[in-house]
Amino acid sequence: MKKQNLNYWFTLVEVLVSITIFSIMFISIIWIYIISTDISMKSDINRVMQENLKNLASKISEDIRKDWIKWVSSSTIDTCDFDKTTLKNYKVWDKLCAKSGNIYYLAKKDLVLWEYYRVSDSLECSWLTDNCVIAMWPNEPLTNSYVSIKELKFYISDDSVPKVTINIVLQPSIKKWVKPDMIKDSKIIFQTTISERLF
Repeated sequence: MKKQNLNYWFTLVEVLVSITIFSIMFISIIWIYIISTDISMKSDINRVMQENLKNLASKISEDIRKDWIKWVSSSTIDTCDFDKTTLKNYKVWDKLCAKSGNIYYLAKKDLVLWEYYRVSDSLECSWLTDNCVIAMWPNEPLTNSYVSIKELKFYISDDSVPKVTINIVLQPSIKKWVKPDMIKDSKIIFQTTISERLF
């Protein structure tokens, strides 16, 4: 009896099935990688924003507890003089003056001079591409370039024991590694109240 030489070849159906299985596995791995990268990026963004808020709150609270609140002001000049023309001491505004002489305000970087200037209104920081910071006079940023402050308000309450309530709206600033949808999803509205130290 003559032995037949059997050649085993893949049929077209087998090739298609194997390519389909490989494609499904490859797409699943890529999808899992993208999802895990996004989750990691979101946690990094939240960590950076919370660190900025923690550092900012501790700096302002240390100053207020040590040297007390002077008042909030609306003037665009870099001093915290009392508004003698209207004899008006504002209770709500976007510039906080401590008795130490420190002034806290919303600022934006001048791309020509590479220094920060005080913005006159939160609307100057409302666009997605605007990168505003909270600064302390003279032009020392207290938040870093990874976050963008969109709104800042100081409220002074209770004349017997002065307290300042700080309202901040912040989001990640636009960087190469941050997707625009992550910026919108990662917005934080932060509020804290700091009182003067009682003796």
